[in-house]
Amino acid sequence: MEVLVTYDNGHRFAATCHGHTVYTGKGDDGDTSRDGMWPAQMFAAALGMCIGGYVASYCEHHGIPYDDLRIEVDRETADAPSRTTRVTAKIILGAKLSKKDKDAIIRVADRCHITNSIREGMDVVCLLGDASDEEANDET
Repeated sequence: MEVLVTYDNGHRFAATCHGHTVYTGKGDDGDTSRDGMWPAQMFAAALGMCIGGYVASYCEHHGIPYDDLRIEVDRETADAPSRTTRVTAKIILGAKLSKKDKDAIIRVADRCHITNSIREGMDVVCLLGDASDEEANDET
């Protein structure tokens, strides 16, 4: 298991990976310090952060300052079924860029892991486990 998602409270869930925990949704316990973005917003944030990582790596490798790098992510949605239909990620750097660097940065951003996963398609498989599955895992 790479990420463990657990119910916290109200509509709040916690996702833990390698000792790091993030919260999504809103609880009904009054503890707003653990409230977070809704999962679909976290999806858009993850895409923006993935793009940012690729762009920062390119800039570092090519000597382009990226201390002011930011990615403004907008999402369009639809219902029936509920989904994100379009994500626009606007990359903003404080550095002056040549046309060659601008084009290269867009190419790099378009190849981030999450963008590739969405474009190439992926299978999402949901399985239902029960307490006996956990007991079997505890014994190994």
